[in-house]
Parts: sequence; structure tokens; C-alpha cells
Amino acid sequence: MRDTLQKYLLPVAAYFISYFSPAFPLMLAIGFFLVMDFITGIMAAQKRGEEILSKKMRPTITKGIGYMVAILVAHVFQKNFLTDIEVLKIVSGLIAFIEVKSLDENFRDITGKSLFKQFLKK
Repeated sequence: MRDTLQKYLLPVAAYFISYFSPAFPLMLAIGFFLVMDFITGIMAAQKRGEEILSKKMRPTITKGIGYMVAILVAHVFQKNFLTDIEVLKIVSGLIAFIEVKSLDENFRDITGKSLFKQFLKK
């Protein structure tokens, strides 16, 4: 059994890791934004006096899985179908924008100031 796993499973795993490796840095960056959004979301909810409930936290898991699948699918499309278009960067950029906008909303709830407006003033 162990020999079979080493003979077949390890090469398949190595192939998938090497195939999807260009997407890993973007997945890490999006994961960072997601974690920061989660943390600032909890802080904003506390500032608003809301109760912190697990059922309000669950969508973060679904959102994170959806983001990661979207990045992997974008990588497959870019590599196999739309080779002239930077699909991976477009999808990752859109997701990053959504998360940064959410961070800005949380930051505004916490401090009363918008990060976007602060940057746009200068």
C-alpha cells in the first residue's frame, strides 16, 4: 500500500503543486487580505456594540474557499485557454480590491476615517 502511494500519489501531487505554483503567491496575498478583513471586521463589530457570533463568522470560510477556487480556475484559464490575457492577475486584482474596500469600511467603522479618502487627499 505504501509503495503504491509513493509510486502514484507523490508524482500526481508533485505535478499539481508545480502546475499551480504560479498562483500560490497570489493566494497567500488574498489570504492575508481575508485574515485582515476578518480581524478588522470583528473590531468594527465590537465598536458598533454588536455581539460576536460564530454564524456571522462562517461566511469568511466560504468566501475564502471561493476566492482560492477562483484564483485556481483563473490560472487554468490563463494557462490553457486565454494565454494572451492576464486572467490570473485580473481575477486576483478584483478580489484584492473587494477585500481592501471591505478593510476600508471596517477601518471607517473603527476610526471614523476612510483610508481611501486619506490617500486621495494627498
